[in-house]
Amino acid sequence: MNTRLLTLVILYVSLTVFSCQRNEITHTPASEIKLALMVKRSDIQWYKKQIKGFENRCSQLGVHFFILDNKMDSNLTLANIDTLINRKVDGVAIAVTNQKMSSLVVNRIFEAGIPLLSLNYKLIDKQGRQLAPHIGIDYKASAETAAGWLAKKIEECSLIENPSISPGIAQLTSPSVMEITQWTETIRKELIKRIPHIPKEIFYTVNSPPNDAAGAMIAMQELLAAHPDVTHWIIYAGSSDEMEGALRALDQIGMKQYSCALSIESIKDPEKESVPSSPQEAVLFVDTYTQGRQAADLLYRYVTSGIPIPPVSLSPYRISP
Repeated sequence: MNTRLLTLVILYVSLTVFSCQRNEITHTPASEIKLALMVKRSDIQWYKKQIKGFENRCSQLGVHFFILDNKMDSNLTLANIDTLINRKVDGVAIAVTNQKMSSLVVNRIFEAGIPLLSLNYKLIDKQGRQLAPHIGIDYKASAETAAGWLAKKIEECSLIENPSISPGIAQLTSPSVMEITQWTETIRKELIKRIPHIPKEIFYTVNSPPNDAAGAMIAMQELLAAHPDVTHWIIYAGSSDEMEGALRALDQIGMKQYSCALSIESIKDPEKESVPSSPQEAVLFVDTYTQGRQAADLLYRYVTSGIPIPPVSLSPYRISP
């Protein structure tokens, strides 16, 4: 068995062990089960929908549930974990505030004998290896989908061929989040592959805090000031908050109409078709409501029947338009 295959086997076995941390399944009645969801920020659309899905599914299953808002605060995250341990919850789903604290989160929850799964961004060690079961989109595949839309727009608008246009491509990324870094870098590589004559020097990396519109606006303002010669901007960002900030910066100098943009966000209403406000904008929609429901389901099945939580559960997504 080669080294890479052996590593994958060890990782899969480790994840299976993590998802079955309890030594004994007690077939606890639903009315006595307590499940918890911890989110980064409860005031943004992505997590509002996730919370609603979790709450609704827990209510249908007849289990008690707790929702904790970590408010992008690592210290509060740890305090909330201690609260859940003291309340003797039976399972935890978490959208981690800071991926760098993954090992600390995993150790604290697993040491208490509580099943754990992550949402959106994986819980990883310093080498980027997954530490717990996970629910989220395939960031590599979704990046390829995003690059396809961007390449089509670039060619439709002749942004590279037209000598009167000086294009710039801004990739808003968050170095602290492995998935967003992978997503933005995959888009860049795909664009270079799909448009062989695209100049590599027109790509600019903009580092901005995740889920921070104000921070993204400031970072984009700095980029615009450094490159006043750019007449048209192509922007892609790992969250709608960051895109909002970037577009606000463009709007302030009257350049929003000379841009095309693509970001990731939550579907506002799963029952209705959501479309961006401009044909020059696209969104990669993720159904975070269903993610919340799925988290409750997976934890419930494990607690009541001992069904192992899969190492990775991929969420569906779609691009619009």
